[in-house]
Amino acid sequence: MNTLEYCVGIPDPVNRKAAISALSLSGFHCVGEGKDCPHLLRVLRKVQPELVIMDLSLPGDVLYTANIIDQEAVTAVLLLEQKKGIRTAGARDNSFMVISLPVNTIVLNYVVETLLIEFNRRKKLYEELCGLTDKMQSRILVERAKGVIMQELSLNEPEAYRFLQKKSMDLRMPLKEAAKALLNNDIKVF
Repeated sequence: MNTLEYCVGIPDPVNRKAAISALSLSGFHCVGEGKDCPHLLRVLRKVQPELVIMDLSLPGDVLYTANIIDQEAVTAVLLLEQKKGIRTAGARDNSFMVISLPVNTIVLNYVVETLLIEFNRRKKLYEELCGLTDKMQSRILVERAKGVIMQELSLNEPEAYRFLQKKSMDLRMPLKEAAKALLNNDIKVF
């Protein structure tokens, strides 16, 4: 793995130092710490690390904060707790990996690597979904604008589309924006 930047939200100084030491042995770099959930969230938004490690005993609602981080695709989330073993903890529709303290370096590295792979996969899928959603909304606007043009100017569908394309080029705006402007009566069909 390459050098990874991460933030921690671990209130206990001994556990915080152990986690930071374990990760620094693997070449990872701590770029921020949070004293409570709201503070940690502000730090994350500012420094945008690849990973956040949060202790379930961090002051504030840890699962709610983890859910916000996940929904905004800010970074991958790893939760720590005092109990033994590895498990998942849920927050609404999401689940997060939870490992026990003290941190085992080998387990921590494996879990971090797995989390990053999964986070990057999910982030890519989310970006693709946003792109497809935008394309679908554009298509809907263009189809509605074509309908208005067809009705107003008694044109067939290809002629209406060509008319909208020409308006878009004349106004030097994307087809989607021209369709939106036409539907909002910001520009006239004639």
